[in-house]
Amino acid sequence: MPEKRERPEEDVDENVDESESAIVDKNDSDEEMEAEFDDGNEMTTTTTKPTTITAEKESPSKSSNSNKSYFSNELLAQYYSRLFPFHLLHEWLSYNPPNNTACANTTTATNANSKTFTHREFSFTIEPTPGEEIYIRYQSFKDQADLTSAVLKRNPRKIDIGAVFSHPPKDHHAIQGSTQRKFAPAQRELVFDVDLTDYDCVRKCGCSAAKICLKCWKMMGMAMKVMDQGLREDFGFRNIAWFYSGRRGIHAWVCDESARGLSDAGRSAVASYFEVRSCICNL
Repeated sequence: MPEKRERPEEDVDENVDESESAIVDKNDSDEEMEAEFDDGNEMTTTTTKPTTITAEKESPSKSSNSNKSYFSNELLAQYYSRLFPFHLLHEWLSYNPPNNTACANTTTATNANSKTFTHREFSFTIEPTPGEEIYIRYQSFKDQADLTSAVLKRNPRKIDIGAVFSHPPKDHHAIQGSTQRKFAPAQRELVFDVDLTDYDCVRKCGCSAAKICLKCWKMMGMAMKVMDQGLREDFGFRNIAWFYSGRRGIHAWVCDESARGLSDAGRSAVASYFEVRSCICNL
């Protein structure tokens, strides 16, 4: 695997803005962002650690003399400049109300929704030299153009989406040093991670672990239907987005304002509601 290493801020490229210079190891354990989304065996809900948009490696046919995989920074740059849906990502993470919505507090609502983007943390994983990964946290952007410019400049291998904080994450050093203000998460989407590894004891198709076939993938479809109906009918959520996790399962992002403001106890309660323990694999 590529080496990931911590680099002090003073070693950052001289062209990097100060707001982009917080570079830490991916195993960083800051209290305010202490847990990471993973693709493991447990169904998890969001924490304040960013979740991920990953640029996958190219996999050309492998020769008999090498098992290496290759990655093209040039193709990734073309993808970001020509195909990446910056406008959709910005629209989603801003949660702007429709223009035709009649609301007495339109200005207040617009300002509040604006903060959901400007106070959102993004993290980039870049590869300045082959085999070396650098993880840049506490990135935040004022608008879509600002985000687009940063991505095109950095050409990140991976983009992590984090929580909405009380203040812009790029200012976290100044806020954390203040006795007047507190830098803390304010909103987090409610995210569920469902993996096929959770179904190993009932998969009778011969697949296990990360191996997937059309037969066992139907279980993901069933899980999605059950959870989607439960989230909508039993909890009243309406804004639910489903994504393929990129490996062996699916993610559900519940984006309602009531879900984004849930406490840790509330989030755990919703997750526990959907837990089913029926596998007895050793019998």
